[in-house]
Amino acid sequence: MSLDLFVSYLHLAARQGHFGNLAAQREAVARHLGRRGRLVGEVVATAANLQHPCLETAMNLCRRHGATLLMAELTPFGEDADFLRHLSRELCTHDLRFSAADRPEVSERILGIMAAVAEAEERLGVMRTPATMARRCEFYARLTAERRTKPVADEPGSTVRLSVRPLAESLDRGEATSKSRAWAEELAPILSEIRAAGALTLEQVANALNALGIPSARGSRWYPMQVTRIEKRLADTAARNAGLLRVSLSERPLSNAKRTYEAPRF
Repeated sequence: MSLDLFVSYLHLAARQGHFGNLAAQREAVARHLGRRGRLVGEVVATAANLQHPCLETAMNLCRRHGATLLMAELTPFGEDADFLRHLSRELCTHDLRFSAADRPEVSERILGIMAAVAEAEERLGVMRTPATMARRCEFYARLTAERRTKPVADEPGSTVRLSVRPLAESLDRGEATSKSRAWAEELAPILSEIRAAGALTLEQVANALNALGIPSARGSRWYPMQVTRIEKRLADTAARNAGLLRVSLSERPLSNAKRTYEAPRF
């Protein structure tokens, strides 16, 4: 079975004051495997090649053996949004699974959410309190457990969706203020990743935002109606932008035609 095969991805680079220790990472991988899995390959990333070449090598091994990519230490990269997003997209592109020896609650469907939250924490004033982190870990663990009980083939549309799906387009509450639109746009990447992770209802999205510690516009808890309003504003903005693009594209051929048939000047 593919879940029994793993390719370990180790690192020697210094991240946030942490230097990779190969012996310790290999021990962590061995503990993670236990009697459940077998290692079919190992890739060690250096400081100069932390992401792309070494990670691509590990991905190729995973595809060749039908294995899961196992990272010994994800914690040093937990706030690196660029790395997390790159890893998430590569796993999605190649339809691979992911595990972390030091973060058992994390799977391939969690990485995009982690990246979006890391990007938004400073902008949105999210507090990384012990209680908040505990709620996040519980939320990630629940999503990972649900993901691992379903075969990949049973999940339609497994690719990451980069646009938020509006659920209440018929709800008309007038023109949103610029402040409200700006707040909605700040939340758009997080909402998109929550949807891509499998949240189908307004209540599920609200619960996810609360579990992640993302504040609402008033700094309080999220409720389904608040999610509806945010997604409605995002849908209105997307429709408005699409309309402007259509207008721009429709005007371009006319201006070109005018220049084409303009009489020559002497």
